[in-house]
Amino acid sequence: MTERVIINCVSNEDSFTKDVYDYLYLGLEKQKSFEESKHIRINKQLITMSEEDNTQIYVDRSSSVPNGMIKWILKSFLKSNQSRFKEYDVIEIADTFTIGRILNPSQAESLLLSCEICGFFTPYSAELQTHRMTHYGIG
Repeated sequence: MTERVIINCVSNEDSFTKDVYDYLYLGLEKQKSFEESKHIRINKQLITMSEEDNTQIYVDRSSSVPNGMIKWILKSFLKSNQSRFKEYDVIEIADTFTIGRILNPSQAESLLLSCEICGFFTPYSAELQTHRMTHYGIG
């Protein structure tokens, strides 16, 4: 298990990552009021946003937030404005979530960049660079 959960935010909207972060943070704080979640730790040092490219959110494992709770809150964020996010979804692979616009496969081939190490793909060159760095433990 990794030291943190990574949430990749993929959108052409400038404020998307910040909007996801604010919603996630507030959602996690609300979950603490329930008996089953009183053990989770939520603070700005454990739940952070990438300072480099502003497309990732990190949830430190020491916060004890389960992946299922993160995914539920991210999906809830998309449901909160279904007209705005009708082409968006949440994808979970191990300790990484990607929240963003889902591309139609017929459009994707010409728009996607892929990682030559594992086959991960994205339409964003900055996200691919960040992804590649995770293979080398940088970041």
